[in-house]
Amino acid sequence: MLTTAAGTASPAVPGTGGTLDVPAYSGSRPVMSNRPGLLDDGAGRPLARLGNAGRLVQFGMAQEAEKTARVLRGIDDDAWFGLLRDAAGRLTARLDGGELGPWLRALSAATGLPLRRAERGVRTVADDLGRMEEILAAQSPDGTVSAYRTGGDDPRWSWRPAGRSVHVRVPDNFPTIGIEWMQALAARRPVLLSTSARDPFTAVLVTEALYAAGLPDNAVSLVHGDAPALRRLADQVLWPGEDVPGDLPPGKVKTYHYGRSRALVGDGVPQDAWGRLAREAFAGCGRLCTNISSLVVLGDAEEAAGQLAREFADRPVLPLDDPSASVPAFPDRAVRDALATRVEREIAAGAVDVTGAATGVPLRVDLDGVAYLRPTVLLLDAGSPLFGTELPFPFTAVAHVPRSKAVTACAGSLIVSVLGEAGGLVRALAEEPGVDKVFGGDDFDRGYDPRDPHEGYLADFLFKKKAVLPGASA
Repeated sequence: MLTTAAGTASPAVPGTGGTLDVPAYSGSRPVMSNRPGLLDDGAGRPLARLGNAGRLVQFGMAQEAEKTARVLRGIDDDAWFGLLRDAAGRLTARLDGGELGPWLRALSAATGLPLRRAERGVRTVADDLGRMEEILAAQSPDGTVSAYRTGGDDPRWSWRPAGRSVHVRVPDNFPTIGIEWMQALAARRPVLLSTSARDPFTAVLVTEALYAAGLPDNAVSLVHGDAPALRRLADQVLWPGEDVPGDLPPGKVKTYHYGRSRALVGDGVPQDAWGRLAREAFAGCGRLCTNISSLVVLGDAEEAAGQLAREFADRPVLPLDDPSASVPAFPDRAVRDALATRVEREIAAGAVDVTGAATGVPLRVDLDGVAYLRPTVLLLDAGSPLFGTELPFPFTAVAHVPRSKAVTACAGSLIVSVLGEAGGLVRALAEEPGVDKVFGGDDFDRGYDPRDPHEGYLADFLFKKKAVLPGASA
């Protein structure tokens, strides 16, 4: 039993093995304070005590990180990427050995992610960490990872770090989002992390694996929750989504993974495309920036919505511990109800709940006392405020759009997947400044590959070409 912040006594969530201690990290040193933060499952049952690093500790983190930048660039490539692969192996071994069961159950309860999906997410994080040499080579100006250490090999410029440290705010939508800060670290940039409210777990597990593998002290520091001191003191900031704090000057921050991906449906769509499209909508339980949130249909939108809804119907709401579960829950019931109200308002205005008609399942689902939203395909007008909006569960809005307006309807997209024959629209979409990626043909469901530019390459933010003549070593 633990006394919660509200002063009531609640039992721990069953299966979590009691309340976890999840420290902050000042460099390699775990920090658990006398007054830790408390994380519960949304129903008042405790999940974790969170280490609390105050402003003075954060000030020290930022100072030490700056000093560590040169240390990281002094490590040769084989040793550096070998260290990252070692850390990846250690994290995978803990998953394989069942050691992280309580952590995964706490992660599932805190975020509402199905347990099996949460585990797969952490495994993918480990896999990505082990592939950093390949991922970073794709981003460097000469295709080699040595450029991150040496500045490259060109007579007219040297590719130099644009900062000595980077602060990264890590959201809690899905564990794989951690690839952003791991890339920054792999580029030999000391990282100052702040975790989000519902997932303090994944970043701590990776940090522990890195230090166990021999990461130099102060290469990663980590605090739980908002960290205005780190935002101010770090040279650069990576911020998820578009709600950037007002105290960050524009040139200091890069936003990442804010989503709004669409599919454009042309003529002659293969029958198997609908199942593949549904998989894209359910990837990461519908909480990834690559999920298809809207369908731009050149032809019969009702037919397209029906095809996709039949695929959605095969993926019902299941308890979070069911191995087949793919639909997330909402630990905060008020968040679920607010989202449901937005969808219901559109239905009242004339939108058609196609999955509701196909399944007979209501939009709001309560299962074992846990709040869900039934996966939803909504047929509506392209002028609806939900068309083009990303919601944190499997949700796709479908609308007919004339061919002449299709490119405009796709502007503001991270990914546009083109299904079937769309004439010259693929080229027009590729040339649209408001579209980041275009996938067509048999690659329409390529999704996320960390070797691809994704909102540009992260390395282009972390590094800058400078004229340094006659040159300087790292």
